[in-house]
Amino acid sequence: MPPKTSRLPRIGLALLAAIILVFTLPAYANPLSNPGLANLSGDPATLGSVAGAFLGRQLTLALIAVYGVVKGTREPMLIGAFAIAAFNLHDAVMIFGFGAGGAGAIAGLVIGALGVAIMISVIRSPRTA
Repeated sequence: MPPKTSRLPRIGLALLAAIILVFTLPAYANPLSNPGLANLSGDPATLGSVAGAFLGRQLTLALIAVYGVVKGTREPMLIGAFAIAAFNLHDAVMIFGFGAGGAGAIAGLVIGALGVAIMISVIRSPRTA
């Protein structure tokens, strides 16, 4: 059995996944309650369009991170943290680039930066049995 990573990165990734789930799951009932979708209106704000694709992707990222936390080994945790960091930073940069910043873009930057910090801590953490 491969060695697991230390507890601190696992706790950090679990908290990050929980935060994403707290904002993603309730948004299926009302997509505009999610800070990343608050600027949408009309057809893009429906689950069959932009909002649904965003929420589906966020749910997938959180589930990948949860798998990494449960498994506890280095590679699944790095994949989960990278997925969260890459997609949230990408979204935040694109939203700021198109001039529509706000709470959702700032949240994306913070979540992405936390994902990068978790990746660094997973790489630097000692492996435990």
